Amino acid sequence: MKLYFYIAQFFIAIFVVLLYYKFVETKGIKKYTKNNLPVDLKLLIKTQKIDVKKISYAKLMRVVSIVNAVDIGIVLLITNITENILLKFVIAIPLIFGMLFLSYSGIGLILKRKGMTKNES
Repeated sequence: MKLYFYIAQFFIAIFVVLLYYKFVETKGIKKYTKNNLPVDLKLLIKTQKIDVKKISYAKLMRVVSIVNAVDIGIVLLITNITENILLKFVIAIPLIFGMLFLSYSGIGLILKRKGMTKNES
């Protein structure tokens, strides 16, 4: 019974985060420019040295929103192990940073293999 609850919570968290990105984070952005990029997209582009001439901002934003939604769902699942609210924060904060680091590194690795990163010469 409890397993079904956690699975439902995971998918609801993903759905809510994707709705947030769709209606709040990208609201009013008709054309992406360097000035109106969301912070998480700027972070991905800078840290992974992505060449935005080879891949559009909109495609990157879709990838970032899906990855962030899954990351938040996983963090929610892991933090639900404990009942203590203080312990949940102690677990969640480093876990969020670790998940973002691993996820963005994975995206960077995939885009590097596809040739969508800047050449370092």
